[in-house]
Amino acid sequence: MHDFMMVDIKSEPKLDESTIMLSADLTSHIIYNHKRLIKLNVGKTQKTLRTKTSSFRLSQNTIHMNPSLMKKIFLEEDRKYGVNFNQNEIYIGPVIGIVALKLDSKKRPYGNQTTFFQEIIAGSRKLGQICFAFYFSDIDWKKRIIYGYYHNNSGWHRGKFPLPDVVYPRSKFYVSHKADSRYRLKQAGIKILNPQMVGKWEAYRVFKRNPDMLPYLPETRFINSFRKVEIMAKKYHAIYLKPVNGTKGKNIIRVTKNRKSPGYSYQFHLNGGLCRGNANDLLQLRKKLRPVMTGKSYLVQKEINLLCYEGGIVDIRVMVQKNHNGKWEATGMACRVGKPGAIISNISGGGSGMRVEIVLESFFGKKQVDQIIETIILVAITAVKSVEDYLGNCGEAGVDIGVDKFGKVWFIEANLRPARRVFSLIGETQTRQKSIETPLLYARYLAGF
Repeated sequence: MHDFMMVDIKSEPKLDESTIMLSADLTSHIIYNHKRLIKLNVGKTQKTLRTKTSSFRLSQNTIHMNPSLMKKIFLEEDRKYGVNFNQNEIYIGPVIGIVALKLDSKKRPYGNQTTFFQEIIAGSRKLGQICFAFYFSDIDWKKRIIYGYYHNNSGWHRGKFPLPDVVYPRSKFYVSHKADSRYRLKQAGIKILNPQMVGKWEAYRVFKRNPDMLPYLPETRFINSFRKVEIMAKKYHAIYLKPVNGTKGKNIIRVTKNRKSPGYSYQFHLNGGLCRGNANDLLQLRKKLRPVMTGKSYLVQKEINLLCYEGGIVDIRVMVQKNHNGKWEATGMACRVGKPGAIISNISGGGSGMRVEIVLESFFGKKQVDQIIETIILVAITAVKSVEDYLGNCGEAGVDIGVDKFGKVWFIEANLRPARRVFSLIGETQTRQKSIETPLLYARYLAGF
């Protein structure tokens, strides 16, 4: 457990709204000006206040204030908050806003992210932070407040919050018409924990520019002509067609070029089932895949001969996050095992979770497994550093890694809105909990706490 400085906020109706009273131990952290004024900051809300020193010797790490002032700066009585001092300024929090689109559901207002948000908000409270969920339409820029949502023992509630110190994007933050809101957040001095997302093709070109990533990248091309499919199928026999802006393994197609006869075979998932078919030539293949591919940009990638465990293809999800010192570390990793016969391993597509060591040790010796895991972590951290060099500050990513039957490590993709469900599936509750706490600690770092 991290030992951060915290303060108790106490109500004192006898104080006027322009004055706060500090316990004697807190005054030593402040460099007063000649008027003995301080600036109190909660998120991007700031108040200039006079100070008094409490005469109660037993009172430590305590700030007393008028209940009206407490309400105006979005604080609650008898609650511990994180605190930071800088010259004559006091910072409470930090304040963290989770960006996500709210759904019309009382019990699950954030869909499959609802439980995760509840855990984030509960975890932030233990760290003395103020945390809430909101969307761009909830911001009142004139009043500089947000009508956000928080969770406690009685459920979800709406409340008023200041503009936050840090924004944690969990929505499709790359949507172009939200660019103005992102710009205004940055102009207000708000730190953004993760950058906007980019498509798979743009991401591939970013990774390809890094020489350290080249040995781990499967050949990938953008499909600006369906002839690219023919070229790659001739070269590799089996290929994957992936939508540039796809998520959760949706609309991915596997194509194989027949060896003994002309034509192609193809597979894709639709409505929970696996669709298979054949095409006599490239023209027929394009026609048969049109219902899946229409309206979407695609790339084509050589098939990685991934390990198969109990009939399902395997990839490895590595959770890579920055810690409270702003340094990258691998929080945890887990194997995702696809359903037997499936062409994807995603949990959302019916895949299951397994511990990495159990899967790898069923194919390789202990020494080679250790080397593979070391390489997996190296590739994952190299990948997120490449993303950061291109897109700007980055705080976490779920990096998907493949291992082939020879033990070679391959980079698949990096997800800037990573899910944590796989850690629960393999019984690693501590890893999952750490993956929830770590972005909160990094938010402290970003906010200067």
